[in-house]
Amino acid sequence: MHIAHLTLTNVRSFRRLDLALEPGRHVIAGDNAQGKSNLLEAVQMLATARTLRGGTDLDVISWPAVEEDPLPVARLEAAVQTAQGKRTLEIAVIAQETPPGMRPTRASRRFRVNGVARRASDLIGQLRVVMFSADDLEIIAGAPAVRRRYLDITLSQFDGAYLRALQRYGRVLEQRNSLLRKLQERRGRPDELDFWDDELASTGALIAQRRADAIRALARDAAERYAELAPSEAEDLAICYVPRLPPAVAEAIREHDLADRLRATLVEERREDILRGVTRWGPHRDDVQFLIGGRHAGNSASRGQQRTAALALRLAEVELSTRRSGDAPVLLLDDILSELDPARRERILQVAYGVDQVLITTPDEDRPSREEMPDAVRYRLAEGILTRQ
Repeated sequence: MHIAHLTLTNVRSFRRLDLALEPGRHVIAGDNAQGKSNLLEAVQMLATARTLRGGTDLDVISWPAVEEDPLPVARLEAAVQTAQGKRTLEIAVIAQETPPGMRPTRASRRFRVNGVARRASDLIGQLRVVMFSADDLEIIAGAPAVRRRYLDITLSQFDGAYLRALQRYGRVLEQRNSLLRKLQERRGRPDELDFWDDELASTGALIAQRRADAIRALARDAAERYAELAPSEAEDLAICYVPRLPPAVAEAIREHDLADRLRATLVEERREDILRGVTRWGPHRDDVQFLIGGRHAGNSASRGQQRTAALALRLAEVELSTRRSGDAPVLLLDDILSELDPARRERILQVAYGVDQVLITTPDEDRPSREEMPDAVRYRLAEGILTRQ
């Protein structure tokens, strides 16, 4: 899989970028705040329909466009070549109309695949990426929501059933919590929860089982990669799925009747859920534990160990994505090579030669050096303008 052509219009720091790409390795050098991360985040958005950073859809639109145009639009377009053929992807981020003289405060997104209007779910997975960045430390040391988001982005790119269940689960959870708050105020009957419990249990069971399967594979491969990246470390990396389910239900996560067990849990816990006005059990509260030497990596490992664990996880993700789809993802390396020691940098570069396409950003033109990556196409990025060297 590779991107054959990328066009960005009014996307963050890019007023216009029109870039033809070939399979292989592409190194984009530039000083800080010149748009390197914006470029890779645009590619990831085309793959996942999500912005990597927080903020609103309006933040995707370049500020000069917001200043100059009463109804600014950002466009992200890519022609992608896969083992199954060529496809074109497009996202338009459109500012919502406001009264004359006022700046827009919100925006909406529109999606197209091969020129036809589609939903976000139809776009996701058409281009698959694995992105390495300094923010990956948050997966190890951040809040559980960060790890759930990582799982959702990773699995959705190659598992359409997971993506559909995740979207349905989110809508049902919102409805169930709304009803719980009404019941908390003694408006309605508890049996009104029956329908939402059925829906939440069926979709939640699929999500939990797919997460468990994926984490088993990631844990195995990441442990091997960690040992390669840190051969002097005596301690091993372990990754464990922590489903938000009663212990007896969690132990049966691979059983065919998991949905029935989850529904029984929701029914048994209704009274407490109503008292609190929130659903307390289910995948929306899952977590993943990273253990180094049997201790929680988030609060006991050194920063170097956390970084190595994050790298090992991303390398395992490349392998999982390739196995599940039969086609290697595009790799995005955002300013990480200059921070790695030679041994770790060499391991990442080995992976870069095992996939069809890699986009690497760096503040240092010598990382990777021409000796390390002699066949790379090199560019210079300054003030949103990309120049091939």
